[in-house]
Amino acid sequence: MTIPKRLIIETDVYSDVDDIGALAVAHHYADAGVAELISIGVNTPSRYGYRAVRVVNDYFGREVPIGIRRPLDESVFETDYARFLWEAYGTGVDDSEPDDAVAVHRRALDASPDRSVTVVSIGFFDNLERLIDSSGDDASPLSGLELIRAKVERLVVMGGHFPAGHEFNIEQSPRSASRTLARWPTPVDFLGWEVGLPVITGRALSMRGDDDVVGAAYRRYSGAGNGRESWDPLTIRLAVLGAAPDLQYSPPGTVRIDENGGTSFQPSPDGAHRYVRLAAPPEAAASALDAVLERTPQWREKAVSNRLDLGRESVDI
Repeated sequence: MTIPKRLIIETDVYSDVDDIGALAVAHHYADAGVAELISIGVNTPSRYGYRAVRVVNDYFGREVPIGIRRPLDESVFETDYARFLWEAYGTGVDDSEPDDAVAVHRRALDASPDRSVTVVSIGFFDNLERLIDSSGDDASPLSGLELIRAKVERLVVMGGHFPAGHEFNIEQSPRSASRTLARWPTPVDFLGWEVGLPVITGRALSMRGDDDVVGAAYRRYSGAGNGRESWDPLTIRLAVLGAAPDLQYSPPGTVRIDENGGTSFQPSPDGAHRYVRLAAPPEAAASALDAVLERTPQWREKAVSNRLDLGRESVDI
């Protein structure tokens, strides 16, 4: 029997639509029984970030605890798909402000078996840094570092450029990224900028009708038929399914971050870090991801099937 990967996801949702693609991939894996979403932290301050996540969760018929990074504000990017998702699809969706991400993640970790959780970082590191620094609370008497050491199997990061270079997630907050990764007590796998860049997904998805929330987000951000680079969806896939067949792990080593956010990799037999390389044509990797992204959410598929069955019964009568 497959034991689902228990996922804590940290996302900078609203900065790029590939975060929505990543959440959709995670939900599809949950539908397939190979993943379980136990908490989602939003590490950007937009008032619409957590709302967009709630819209996606609602679309997939799944309640997942959400945590935020305060203070919230009106931050938007030029193509503000997160606000669009809320205004277009948020009717009837819970609008209450979530708890702090650290508290939400601590509850999720405490409720998990030892060494059972995969943490996925597809954004900035502020919430994870604060989680490490957290003290015991009502959820657990353990410090954040102790709780991570007890409950987390590995951390999977969309960040860096390998074997050396710059990438947005780390470049925007190099101090937080450096402090987090230097103290993180489990193995860490990295998917760098160069891996997701040529893998374009969501072209067909963005052409779907308005009833497809994920497709609407892609269309709002990139335009109909254009798709988007697949940094974050590939990272979710790596976290749940491992590298094969599209990706290949590097030897072990240590990722170092300079003061300007540049990353470099130093091979070492006892290093706790690895990065992945693309091991298949980008079109093949994109096709595999699109096959997941384009699925109908399981509960919606069942609802359609039930309506069709009722229609057939009516005809028989």
